[in-house]
Amino acid sequence: MKVKKLILGYYNVNCYIVSSEDTCFIIDPGADFKSIDSYLLQENLRPEFILNTHGHYDHIGAVPEILQKYNIPFYIDSEDEFIITDPEKNFSSVFAGNPLSLQTYKLIGSDDVSFFSEKGIKIYKTPGHTPGSIIIETGAYLFTGDLLFRGGVGRTDLAGGDMKALKSSLVSLKKLDSKLNVLAGHGANSSLEYEISNNYYLSSDFLEGEVKWL
Repeated sequence: MKVKKLILGYYNVNCYIVSSEDTCFIIDPGADFKSIDSYLLQENLRPEFILNTHGHYDHIGAVPEILQKYNIPFYIDSEDEFIITDPEKNFSSVFAGNPLSLQTYKLIGSDDVSFFSEKGIKIYKTPGHTPGSIIIETGAYLFTGDLLFRGGVGRTDLAGGDMKALKSSLVSLKKLDSKLNVLAGHGANSSLEYEISNNYYLSSDFLEGEVKWL
């Protein structure tokens, strides 16, 4: 397995292309279709599907162009359907020249996605940043979207954000294999072991006490 990180767009979203031999899948193609497509062509990769951690514009911006060229499925959790279809809730009406309302997608939780486990992909529902936020485990990697960053966590003051749900998701996150490499939606790579030891937002002070943002 090979993982390529592309840092894309104004908000520096981390898009990941996870490949094995000549096939791959794409996580969070937030912008700059040309950069994504260039890498696929350079490596002679055939994308099989897109799997998104959540539905905000900075993570879905390049989805339409990928679907148009490659005609592959785009998967997102059913709880984020209201975000990807509403330009105001996904913020494309504010931050993009063309408001984006996705109409072609498959919903995790509604469609049959049993093939993910057959491919060695585990999906965990981790609401908080959005209601349909997920994290993705495959191989030695944990793609945490905007749930967990190196030294930080996702905000909860956007559409569908929920502090109580975020805390619950972080508690669940700490139960996973600490040796997993953390590849977040923005910023630097890390490891779950490092974050559990060093990230204030995974400490009992934050998870069990009164909310205090650093």
